[in-house]
Amino acid sequence: MAGSALAAGLALWLVGCAARQAEGPGAGQARRASVLPDVSGLTWVGGDRFLAVHDAKFPDEPGLPRVSILAAPTDLDGIRWTPLAIEFPVKPASDLESAARIPDADGRARFLIAESTEEVAEKPFSRRIFLLEMAGEEVAVIDHADWPIPTRNVEGMAVGESDGGLVFLFAERAHGEPSSEIVWAELTLEPLGFGPFRSAGAFESPGPTGPIARPVSALEVDARGVVYAASAEDPDDDNGPFRSAVYRIGRVVTVAGRAAVELDRRPALLGTLDGFKVEALAARERADGSVGLWVGVDDEHFGGTLRPLPASARAARD
Repeated sequence: MAGSALAAGLALWLVGCAARQAEGPGAGQARRASVLPDVSGLTWVGGDRFLAVHDAKFPDEPGLPRVSILAAPTDLDGIRWTPLAIEFPVKPASDLESAARIPDADGRARFLIAESTEEVAEKPFSRRIFLLEMAGEEVAVIDHADWPIPTRNVEGMAVGESDGGLVFLFAERAHGEPSSEIVWAELTLEPLGFGPFRSAGAFESPGPTGPIARPVSALEVDARGVVYAASAEDPDDDNGPFRSAVYRIGRVVTVAGRAAVELDRRPALLGTLDGFKVEALAARERADGSVGLWVGVDDEHFGGTLRPLPASARAARD
């Protein structure tokens, strides 16, 4: 009997402790679950860090961050987010939708970020591509250019390298269309410039497809020249539901001594993400030379997040 009474008393004490914990600081107060804004573009910086862009609009959202550094989680504190104060020429950036790391042998950390180019009255400054440089913890715009050819709503942009030099590639999101053309040009940096643009062909997404699907919501090129694309389904409702898939679609190659982009005969599915709208891809290099893909999502009212794609490294080696 004494043992039973002791056990009952201990149980009541534990319940009381749990109740007091629940009644601690902040208990019963509604809190915002995440302060990380939508991730509309992403590229690997090094280690656990990524450079992200956010699709804040101008002039409606002048105070929202455009660029930030994300650190992949190492504990229960989760993703760490550091918004950056960057001076953009003339006006704040509007609707940044893509980011790309520039392969460079001289040790400089440089990146391209690009506005979506959507031509609507409320976004008059949305046709620029910016060259950024990172020095320590500081990131600054060192050059910029207007999109050199007509484009409409570009959500996928990347930079690759071959023996023939640097190549810049992009694709429009093509909302509701079955495919989107992968367009590329040779890239120069001093000053920022582009050679003649060429088509690598149309990427026809195996899915999602249909009237609310976007064949290309993100592009990426890894250190080996492999080209990846994300496709997404967006019902144009800020509450979703969303759906995405990630594919290996081609490669940056050298043809007659010059860089070029070639698409695979059929894309290889690397992963599907039900409930998420992937708008960013980043290839992270591992110490053993393999590559892991990370995704950034723009889930509108649900905010943004960062996740590894577990199947990517295995499928990318196939």
